[in-house]
Amino acid sequence: MSQPPELDMAQAQLKKLELEIEKLNYDVQNLGSISNKAERLIKFIPLITTLIAIGGFWFTVHQYNAQQAAASNKVREDTEKSLKAPLWERRLNYYFQATEVAATIATSKDQASREKAEAKFKELYYGPLVIIEDPAVESAMIRFNYCLTGQEPCNDAELASRALALSHSARKSIEQAFEVELGKLKGQ
Repeated sequence: MSQPPELDMAQAQLKKLELEIEKLNYDVQNLGSISNKAERLIKFIPLITTLIAIGGFWFTVHQYNAQQAAASNKVREDTEKSLKAPLWERRLNYYFQATEVAATIATSKDQASREKAEAKFKELYYGPLVIIEDPAVESAMIRFNYCLTGQEPCNDAELASRALALSHSARKSIEQAFEVELGKLKGQ
């Protein structure tokens, strides 16, 4: 037999209330579960976002300062190089002149060429080379001059050896001043 519709409706409403009570019990039991932790985490998202933004800003400022310092150093180095360029050109020119006249003095058999080279050597030795030479070249110039002037006993072979030593000193000075590698020589 069939039940009256009011009874069916009452049973359906009762079943609905039982299911709602069961859902509420389930929610109460899972109050400390992952979903609740997620809700707590969501509360901190603005703080986390702010910290990330501050960190990004600090990193950007740090990068900017580093780039500015690098650019400033580059400008200073370029300025320093441009100011030193004329000095380096003169140094290079005088080194070539000094080594050339020393080689001429040490190897030339022509007395006129040798006397002219000796005069040029003395001019460089007592004059402009003193301004720009480094200590190693200065030492080599002094040793060559001692041999040339007889302040130390020297023969032609020793004079040639000291001329070669002067050239090697000038070569090393050029490598250091111009920051270039001229390579190793077989005779060195």
